[in-house]
Formats: sequence, structure tokens, C-alpha cells
Amino acid sequence: MKELLKELEQLINKEDLDLPKIQDLKTEILKNHIKGLRIEGYIGDYPTFMEPVILGDKIKIGDDVLIGPKVYIGSNSEIEDYAEISNSIIFDNVKIGKNFKLDNCIILKDSHLNFDNFNKSNCILKGVAESEDNIEIYSL
Repeated sequence: MKELLKELEQLINKEDLDLPKIQDLKTEILKNHIKGLRIEGYIGDYPTFMEPVILGDKIKIGDDVLIGPKVYIGSNSEIEDYAEISNSIIFDNVKIGKNFKLDNCIILKDSHLNFDNFNKSNCILKGVAESEDNIEIYSL
């Protein structure tokens, strides 16, 4: 799976995005490689995990978070309180603010979404932002 994640990251980092290929690879990863629940690190109060979910090392999960089904969260990432994430891939070193709702999304490595109350589906997110206006968003 690491090879497929690396390939997905390379596709997204190209100037000319091949959105159909990105979507196909994301579907392949979520459908065939996200198969079990692995929880390590720091988990807040009352999280809900709908398998399959894979969490990397040193993950911080806030209170009342809903994750899954079919979610991969890379190492050293933080999901703040009241987030809902499904059918998504979150690369390493990502921070997501409070009250986020993401479905069928990809968040690139080292992205820090330092704001609250965000709802998106079928997109790629990247960058460091203090508001929704400053984040790079690509539709899938």
C-alpha cells in the first residue's frame, strides 16, 4: 500500500493533474488496501470508528470524532473535535480543525487546515491555511 500512496502523492504533486487517474488510484487504495482497524496514539472521548480504518503512528484524535468507513490517516496527524471523515486518504503530518466533515477526499502531506467548520466532498486539499479561502482545493 505504501507504494500506491507514494504513486498517488506523485500524481497529485504534478502541475497537470490527471483527475481520473487520481480518482481510480484513490478508489483502489480504499477498496482493496484499507482492511483493518489499527488504533495507536492519543484518542479523545467518544470516538467512533467504522471499519475499515487505518491510523498511522502518533495520531491525535479529538472528542466525538467519527472516522470511517474506508479511511487512512497517516502518521503524526491530528484530527480535532467533532470531525467526520469517510472514504478519504489523509497523508502524514496533517492537521484538521474542529467540526470538519470530509467525504471522498485526499489531504496532502504537511497540510494544516487551521480553521473550523468545513464541509467538503470529492476533493483534494493541500496547503497551510487559517481559513477556507486560503486552502488549495481541487475537485475530483
